[in-house]
This record gives sequence, C-alpha cells and structure tokens, in this order.
Amino acid sequence: MKIQGAVILVRWWKGPPILVFVPSSEPIRVRKGHDPINLFCKVPTGAMRGISLTPERKRFLLKQGVDPKLIKKGWVWDVSETLASQIEKETEATEALAVKCGLAPDDIGKIHKAKKTLAEFQPKNRIERMAKRSLEDLFSSKPNKKDAGRPWRISVAERQKLHKRADEMLAAGAEKDEIVVEFAEEFGLRLSYVRRILEDRHPAQDKS
Repeated sequence: MKIQGAVILVRWWKGPPILVFVPSSEPIRVRKGHDPINLFCKVPTGAMRGISLTPERKRFLLKQGVDPKLIKKGWVWDVSETLASQIEKETEATEALAVKCGLAPDDIGKIHKAKKTLAEFQPKNRIERMAKRSLEDLFSSKPNKKDAGRPWRISVAERQKLHKRADEMLAAGAEKDEIVVEFAEEFGLRLSYVRRILEDRHPAQDKS
C-alpha cells in the first residue's frame, strides 16, 4: 500500500496503540470530541508494517471514539510495540533538536503547513516566483547546486517558458544581456547557466 502523507501514532487508552494514515491532500478527524490528545507524527521514509484490524479490534476502537470514517477508509492499522516505540523515540528526538534550534513543538507543525502551502502556491509574476524560490531554499536542507553542469532545478517545461518569455522580451526591445541578468536573479542561477538555457533549444522547438 503506497501513500503520500504522514503517519500518526495514537494512544489514549490502555492497550496496544494504532497507526492512522494522514494523506497530504486532506485534513482528518482522529476522534469525536474536543479534548486534546497526544499524537506522535512520522513522515514515512520507506516501508512500514501495519496490522489489519480484526472485527473485535474495530469494535473496541469505535467504542474509544476513533472516527469511524477512518476505519471505513482503511486508514487505521494496529502496530507492533517495537515500531510504536521507535516512532515515539524519533519524535521525541526531533522535538528535542528543534528546541536546541530555538523552535517550539508547535513551530514544527507550522513549518509543515507552510511547506504544503508553498508547494501549492502558483506564482503569477516574476516577483512571486522569486519569493517562492527564496522560501523553497529556506525550507530545503539541500545546499544550492551552482557548480558546473546543466541547471538542476530548471525542468524542460520551465526552459520552454523561459525561451518564450525571452522571445517576447526581445521583441519588445530588451537586450539579451538584460534578459540573462533578470532570469539569473529570478531563479538564483549563474549567468552562464542562463545563457546555456536560452541557447540550448531543441530543433523541434526552433521549427515551431
């Protein structure tokens, strides 16, 4: 079973905990009521083993207040104590490191929400594109790749858009060097990279 999202480990009763899958596309309600509950969240980085719920276990969880919609969708699984303990330890270690970095536990949730909002944001102009890339660099743990070679962040679709924008700007009277500087600032790339992008046109594109 392949999912995109996170997994939360739920304990608010005596006995084995459960895993609840949280898809990245929609919010979920874990249980009925308004009282706070302690949740341990984990973003899966590989295979995780969940145990299918038995009819008896489903009745028990429903009695405990687990949202029946989650069980009906198949997003609730039993979990071994070994994996449950591992998730708890990873979460505690993450929160401890966050505190050392000056972050509160609530800040981690805000960061995850901000990254999701940023990924969904569609820039409408050059300034918004630059702003989005600045925040992407801020959230990314990977260093910017600006060494020799083909620009790693520029997809084929983006290169085509740059070619089109460059043609329009040239037709409007802009100088080629001005266009190169503007694109370099916008995408955070070296001038030589931008020149290579603009000069690297596929023959099929030139015929159109």
